[in-house]
Amino acid sequence: MKRIVLLAALVLQTGVMMAQDVEVDKKTNIVQVDGKDAFMLVPKNKQFIESDYSLQNLQQKELAYLKLTKYGNQVNYFMVFTKTGNQCTLTGFGTVGVIKHMSKIIAGANLVQGDAVSEEEERKFVILHNGSFVKDQGAPAAAQQEKVIPVATTDKHTGAGPADISIKEGKIYNNSEMVGVFKQSSDNGLTVINVYNNNDAMVCKATHLDGDNNADWNLILDGKAVTLLYNPATPLEKLFKYLVSCHTYYDA
Repeated sequence: MKRIVLLAALVLQTGVMMAQDVEVDKKTNIVQVDGKDAFMLVPKNKQFIESDYSLQNLQQKELAYLKLTKYGNQVNYFMVFTKTGNQCTLTGFGTVGVIKHMSKIIAGANLVQGDAVSEEEERKFVILHNGSFVKDQGAPAAAQQEKVIPVATTDKHTGAGPADISIKEGKIYNNSEMVGVFKQSSDNGLTVINVYNNNDAMVCKATHLDGDNNADWNLILDGKAVTLLYNPATPLEKLFKYLVSCHTYYDA
């Protein structure tokens, strides 16, 4: 049943994309849909003909960030929504015509409505593109309130020294104390690591190009894109040490 619903949504979105007139002004970065200014796609970290993109409203407020990920000739964009942290991967891009294709995908999904992303359309979009939700949007607000406390090399709660990470059966331990769990999968030539805290809330999604020890980790933390050096000897341990020691502590 789920596949039928997703297929119907994909067919509907494709039909809308074909019917819409989408134009991109590369000087102002404004995308017009059927002759009306709709949203902006602003290049970021531009290198030669490639770049990341920031999806913004017409007041230049960021609504989502699209990070370029490549595997051979395959060009994908890892998209994370700024407000919710929800994320998905857009595939099927070539080396030219990227911004026009991206604009049509976003316009066809009717994501940007007024000055914000429609929560309903965002949820459909993430499901359609096999993405993930950082928080359960149906959960009570109190259950979603998590306080993030960045720390350096010392745990201010326990006074322990530098993080000492160990892994066992999908569980992450710091100085013998379980601090979270993770799931590992493969998607379009990428190794994908989803990291969860002890309350089962996702706190990080990390991706790495399969078989390329020179490629960096690409992390999504608090709706922001972070690049982390990949250590081929102990890749997961180094990744989790960064999360524990430099960023991710959660209080109830």
